[in-house]
Amino acid sequence: MVDTRYGVRQERSGFWTVVDEMTGLPAASDGRDLTGLEKQDARDIADALNRDERSQRGSSLV
Repeated sequence: MVDTRYGVRQERSGFWTVVDEMTGLPAASDGRDLTGLEKQDARDIADALNRDERSQRGSSLV
């Protein structure tokens, strides 16, 4: 079991992606992958998604 479902990964472009650690794929919001982000933005989004996941209320972002 994964303790933290969402993480961040730096891409070759230098931008960051929010990753669903269960699938290894980029997380998505409104049908758009959470890619091409600045590092702090990616971390903030991943933190929000993980908080929602822990509270088991689901997230409005995904």
